Amino acid sequence: MGSPIHTRHPMPARPGFVFPTSNPNLVLAGCDKVVGLFDLTTADWTPLAALPDTHPRTIINDGEIVPGGRAIVFGTKDVQFADPIAHLYLFTLDDNQITVLADGQTCSNGKVFAAGGRTLYDIDTPRKVVTKYRLDVANRTIAAEGIALDLQHRDDFPDGMCDAGDGTVVIAFYNPRFAYAGRAVRYRLGTGEVLHEWHTPGSPRVTCPLLIQRPDGVKLILTTADEGMPAELRAKCANAGCLFIADTDLTGVSAAEVVVL
Repeated sequence: MGSPIHTRHPMPARPGFVFPTSNPNLVLAGCDKVVGLFDLTTADWTPLAALPDTHPRTIINDGEIVPGGRAIVFGTKDVQFADPIAHLYLFTLDDNQITVLADGQTCSNGKVFAAGGRTLYDIDTPRKVVTKYRLDVANRTIAAEGIALDLQHRDDFPDGMCDAGDGTVVIAFYNPRFAYAGRAVRYRLGTGEVLHEWHTPGSPRVTCPLLIQRPDGVKLILTTADEGMPAELRAKCANAGCLFIADTDLTGVSAAEVVVL
């Protein structure tokens, strides 16, 4: 196996999400307040739609592809992580329209779909809960159906989330304080049962999980952050900002959704 290849692509603004599309040269990205297509070969940026929000402290954050690939749900965040001025949005490729699904969020983060896209599990990080929603793409509406996971007992904050199959999810936890390791946890939705926990030594701010199938089994990829970390804390966290990989006991992963252009 050869060495990994790392390619850096300058984006037009700070990206919140990047999704693969049915065209291998194009990705769908949310940058600052605009959703658009970015060409990996030419670096061309084609804006498709802008947020109906001009607040100077809100930017696009995490999102997920609706099963079928013709819509995405994404959120925004308050860059000061202070006030519920962010929103949950629906973007549809048939008409390049953005619609507000829910307001009153502060940092809209990890998202997982179930039931063919009719059910959405969504994290608003400061609230420390995973909320269950019923999504109606055709009518561009969403209805809250209660709390699927209550994580308010934790000292850290739920950030990114991915589907782990069989009604379970892996959640990355962001710890703004010093800790010898960060954490990602696999939970059973609805019951809160903890099935597995992974640690990231020297990197307490875990931001996003991803499950991938490799020849030697299903692996968990974890991103971590050091943005805004005070110098004295960064000196104690040698691996802050590193990418981690871990073994899992999962036997398979669902095929990844792509945006269908």
